[in-house]
Amino acid sequence: MRLEFGIMEWLIGIAILTVLLPILWRRKHSPSYLFFFSAFWVYLLILVSVTIFPIPLPDAGIFLTKQQIIFVLSHINFVPFKYLSDPYVNSHIIFLEIFQNILLTILFGFGVSFIAQFKARDFLWLAIAVGLAIEIAQLVISLGVGVYRTVDITDVLLNATGVLLGYLFFRAFAWLVSKMTQRFRIKHSSFWAYVQEVASKA
Repeated sequence: MRLEFGIMEWLIGIAILTVLLPILWRRKHSPSYLFFFSAFWVYLLILVSVTIFPIPLPDAGIFLTKQQIIFVLSHINFVPFKYLSDPYVNSHIIFLEIFQNILLTILFGFGVSFIAQFKARDFLWLAIAVGLAIEIAQLVISLGVGVYRTVDITDVLLNATGVLLGYLFFRAFAWLVSKMTQRFRIKHSSFWAYVQEVASKA
């Protein structure tokens, strides 16, 4: 039996969003901010559905034993890109895994600046935190249900790389917005004004 990220989980996620939006509105956030917050929230739901689910549910139920904890912890890989030295691993599979892990978090690095302000020097720590959060979540679940996904330092590094790449794309986007605004004298609708405001702080 497996716990899937299905319709019920999506409904719960959207229900939480509908509770958060009025709170943000009462705190004087603009409709444009609420739009980007909603888009980022949906992205986070997708990220969780891909990186955490499906979760296998053992027939005996979820329980922790000393043997299970030792078994799970012994399967953590602390050697970056260890699978590159495995002659039996298909190079196409390796490339696909690297690409997917980076791609997963590019939108995080690009979109987070639309809902929260971070200084450029903080993005390295934010990127590492995102990668660690995903792997720690998988580790905690594995302690309860058994090893269902490999907890790997490589994934932390790749996810962090995705966040940093996303931030670089955002900086390029911010520069482009600034140049387009000056060159074409774009009128400031509320939505475009918010985009320009975020871009100007990059």
